[in-house]
Amino acid sequence: MLWFGSYTSEMGGEGSGLGTLRLDERGAVQDVAGVTPAASPSFLAFHPSLPVVYAVSESDGALLAFRADPAGPVPLGEPRAAGAAACHVAVSGAGEAAIVCCWGDGTVNVYELDDEGALASDSRRAAASSDPHAALAGEPRQSRAHEAVFLPSGLVATTDLGHDVVRFWRLGAQSLELDHEVVLPFGCGPRHMAISAEGILYVVTEFSIEVVVLAPDDATARYTIAGSSPVLPRPIDPDQSGAEISLAGGLLYVTVRGANRVAVLSVSGDGRVVAPLDDVDCAGDWPRHHLVHGDVLYVANQRSGDVATFELDERGIPGFVRSAPIGSPTVLAWREG
Repeated sequence: MLWFGSYTSEMGGEGSGLGTLRLDERGAVQDVAGVTPAASPSFLAFHPSLPVVYAVSESDGALLAFRADPAGPVPLGEPRAAGAAACHVAVSGAGEAAIVCCWGDGTVNVYELDDEGALASDSRRAAASSDPHAALAGEPRQSRAHEAVFLPSGLVATTDLGHDVVRFWRLGAQSLELDHEVVLPFGCGPRHMAISAEGILYVVTEFSIEVVVLAPDDATARYTIAGSSPVLPRPIDPDQSGAEISLAGGLLYVTVRGANRVAVLSVSGDGRVVAPLDDVDCAGDWPRHHLVHGDVLYVANQRSGDVATFELDERGIPGFVRSAPIGSPTVLAWREG
């Protein structure tokens, strides 16, 4: 089942909350199947074993939990405060914790989940980021945490696009304990990540619109930069920005706002070498998020207010099928059943 979140009126959006989308026999989006009101749920995540969906309210700076009922999401417990402009939520593989990243104040917040998947604690904040490029920046830069990913090794990776750093944590009893960090080039803006089965991280940068490859050292398990590639094989404009990245069928898919493209990148060299392969129009404006499920790719075009469906050909290149009007979509997520 395909779920969505959206920006609502208090953030200038035309959405109404979070819910599910109706698909046709080809898997193309037709329309909204059901929706539950919420204030700008800009990202969603599912519990690994329970019918529970988590949403961050970007405008309220809060984490919400819902039962994933067939008739529509049902609130589960009370919202818990996060930080300013909460923009991402991730849930651990064992379902014992959720992590929320906040663009507005740079905080990384950890929550305990109970046996029913409800939020069992207020947030416990991880250590704040310190700008590794402070001398180069001159003026202080705001930390802007943007995504957390649970790694096969047990570590947690978080991006900070304000400080150009990816931090790696151990999930402790009280909060996150910093293990190490990887400093990326000044001004690149690491935003979102995709991870391979071998634990290689592919980081899309918002400002330089690149994919940076981070690989763990065989001896120390610490991550280092293994390579990088531009997302598009041509110069970028100042009004363009990298948005989302995913790994499917041995290829990377990256959406680029402003350019309004879906880029496909090849992966080779034991997963450490990436290169532009092709790119297609996103069939809308401002592709904030996308999702690959099987041989279908869905794109959430925020400003044009639609979700576009593409079918992947034998090379993995998207071919446009159709668009469905969805008010200010921000995120797409798939849940079986």
